[in-house]
Amino acid sequence: MRNTKPEKDLRIETIRGLALFLMVAGHVIGSSGDQGMKVSDDSFLRYLYDSLVYIRMPLFTAISGYVYALRPVTESSILMRFYQGKFKRILIPMIVVSTLFFVMQSLVPNTNTKPQWSDIFSIYFFSYAHFWFLQSIFCIFLVVAVIEKIGLLSSIRNYLVIMAIGIVASLNYESFPEFFCFYKAVQLFPFFLLGLGLYRYSDQLVTIKKQVTIALCLLVLVVIDQAYLFDQIDFSDSEMSLIGTALGLTAIYMIITKRIYFKPLAWLGYFSFEIYLFHVFGTAGSRIVLNKLSIHDPWIMFTVSMVLGLLLPVMLKKAVERINILNLAFFGTPAKRKHEIKLQEKVSLG
Repeated sequence: MRNTKPEKDLRIETIRGLALFLMVAGHVIGSSGDQGMKVSDDSFLRYLYDSLVYIRMPLFTAISGYVYALRPVTESSILMRFYQGKFKRILIPMIVVSTLFFVMQSLVPNTNTKPQWSDIFSIYFFSYAHFWFLQSIFCIFLVVAVIEKIGLLSSIRNYLVIMAIGIVASLNYESFPEFFCFYKAVQLFPFFLLGLGLYRYSDQLVTIKKQVTIALCLLVLVVIDQAYLFDQIDFSDSEMSLIGTALGLTAIYMIITKRIYFKPLAWLGYFSFEIYLFHVFGTAGSRIVLNKLSIHDPWIMFTVSMVLGLLLPVMLKKAVERINILNLAFFGTPAKRKHEIKLQEKVSLG
């Protein structure tokens, strides 16, 4: 088992920034013709969305697994303390920010969706907007903590067995409960394990031979996926689920193992949680304003929405980072002291 002192890896922050960029781009475009920018199915933006669908949120999840592996639960850990920390860090912001977004959707004109006020309590327990991921990642932490506590990830052999079980479950994720997005947690579970394993068992999993083999597999899978997108071949939903899972695992393996440092993305990665929570206020707000101004050029809308979706959350964080109650409510963390802010600026500058 690799035993490395946890340190901030700016290459991992770069990948986290990349995952953020892809995630925000996906939300700007929209998952269908009646979401986001409402782009048509034959547009280039829709093609980009479909080409990256197996990488966006799986990459975000894998990075969560990698970062978790820096300070994991051990057999001597107190689970309740771990769960309390995750509740404060994940669920408090989820409740506060999802409520704000629900109210905005209900009151602001020209939003894509108008929820019913009677549904407000369901958003805390079932899938709602992008907040489903917070429910799912919390479920993953609950399960992983128990697995770690009983030592089921303490060897490479055990890890591979759990990974195999996770992949089988992931391919059948729709059979699991929708409550608290557990079914989506099952779908993403192998990617969390991939990130965890690439840190903990890098000596066994990251070799030249394995990298070459996985790169070749990835190439074949990308060709198959592109052929499917251009209607050259046809697969059933279950077959595409298998191909997509394999494509996601191999692509993310290569992204993490061949990671590089890119300063702008690393800077974004530092604000990953803030951007994930609040990007929709910038993307949706900019789209509404541009429509009001009769600006409908898709690339202008895409660019403006991306810029505001990425930068407005950072500006909000900067504005409230010394206010305890807002930091806890919005981000699940205490206010930063002056020396911590200076350290953050030093790290973000590389």
